[in-house]
Amino acid sequence: MGEPEIVLYHAWISSASRKVRFCLSEKGLAYTPVKVSIAKQEHHAEWYKKLNPSGVVPALVIDGVSLIESNFINEYLDERFPDPALRPRAPLDRHDMRLWSKYIDDICLPAIQKHNWMMNYHPIARAWSDQELQDRLAAIPTENRRHVWYRMARDPYTEDELEAALDVLRDMADRINARTVATQWLAGNDFSLADINTAPYVKRLEELSPDDLRPSRRPYAAKWWAAVTARPGFTAAKIGSFLEQRKPDYDPVES
Repeated sequence: MGEPEIVLYHAWISSASRKVRFCLSEKGLAYTPVKVSIAKQEHHAEWYKKLNPSGVVPALVIDGVSLIESNFINEYLDERFPDPALRPRAPLDRHDMRLWSKYIDDICLPAIQKHNWMMNYHPIARAWSDQELQDRLAAIPTENRRHVWYRMARDPYTEDELEAALDVLRDMADRINARTVATQWLAGNDFSLADINTAPYVKRLEELSPDDLRPSRRPYAAKWWAAVTARPGFTAAKIGSFLEQRKPDYDPVES
């Protein structure tokens, strides 16, 4: 059998997309990237919802089969392409990896989205007419996302809400600092999906509040972050500047 055909439908600034790009890079897997423009609502188009019925990025298509949900995609990749292993061998460490990844999705994702959406999509959505808003909302398949897009258009997040969201990310940094006192990585002494799934959120905290990752404030978290960003897989995944990657014409050639 030849190499599988892998196509990643993604957005450069999407944290979930960044997680999957990081995993693919660590695995050394070649793939074809297809940029999905969130600003143009391409993820709500009927063609894309056939790949991901939730209308969110990413979707990873392998040999014509679409995979969704970034944590599950990354576990699938580790199961199908086991070398190098990205899940701990010890059952307890593997449990912690999954628990940590769930914490990131359940708690940190909603927090970072408040800042990302206000920066990137509020300026777009607030210009929609009432009819345009109604039409846009009708194309969104989930109530949660309809609510967020409505807020971007008519009820933007307040400064208090944004500061509270930043506090959630600071708590994430505290947890990383506490976890890495005794171990190099987040789920034991081996680099794993726990570290991959966390990296995009720490990257945004570094941009939003650089002092929170300084060695003088959180030495173990800073050491962990330096080790993550030094990995060739991190560089290859292009988890770069949000401000740069949010530009409509940003679409570098994959290396």
